[in-house]
Amino acid sequence: MKIDKIKPVFTDDRGDIYDILTDPNIQHVGMFTINKDSVRGEHFHKEEKQWIFVLRGKIKIKIKNLLEKNSAIEEIELKEMDLILLPPYYYHAIIGISYSECLQFASKSREGNSYEEDNYKVSDIKSFELS
Repeated sequence: MKIDKIKPVFTDDRGDIYDILTDPNIQHVGMFTINKDSVRGEHFHKEEKQWIFVLRGKIKIKIKNLLEKNSAIEEIELKEMDLILLPPYYYHAIIGISYSECLQFASKSREGNSYEEDNYKVSDIKSFELS
């Protein structure tokens, strides 16, 4: 899984400008916070792509590619200004290493029930298999 370290595209005495993400399929931009030792997610999407961008703090993302039967569970640490793409069929759980603030970009809208219709909870990723 690739982590992009976002760096300024322009800097002067006024400050920095960052280009975080360009994708014509983004339908939703949100922000979430997570407390130290808390867990968010523990699910996957069949259609939606998600990007997580860490504004402040440090998180760990536990991921598993569910389309590859024998794929390993990976744990990836993200720090401020890190961006990661979570493709469809990637289980993901987000763990707060410290209090963190993150932006989330998604390829599907969250209007109505569209998010819940493509959100598949997984209680035990170690034993989970797609059916």
